[in-house]
Amino acid sequence: TMNDKAIYQFLGLAQKAGFLLSGSEQLMDGLKHKKGTLLLITEDASERTAGEYRAIAERNRIPWRTFGEKEKLGQALGKGVRTAVLITDSGFGQAVCRKLDAGR
Repeated sequence: TMNDKAIYQFLGLAQKAGFLLSGSEQLMDGLKHKKGTLLLITEDASERTAGEYRAIAERNRIPWRTFGEKEKLGQALGKGVRTAVLITDSGFGQAVCRKLDAGR
């Protein structure tokens, strides 16, 4: 959808601005140190991976949403396949949250 495309572009901007953690090591580190304002898990992530990320996010009171596909997320960030990303800036996090919640 149009909304999805806008969100992918927005995530690309967040990446360029240095407000995005991706890749499992960066992600785990960010979650454990409560650096995130929003965790996004792709809709095609494996249940095990998604469950692990959700559990850590919830333990550290970091909001999470499901969004998008691994391939497209990686492409949007100019990286390989990504199953999840952690937004570290509260402005970006809130904006993405609003966009996602508005589209549901």
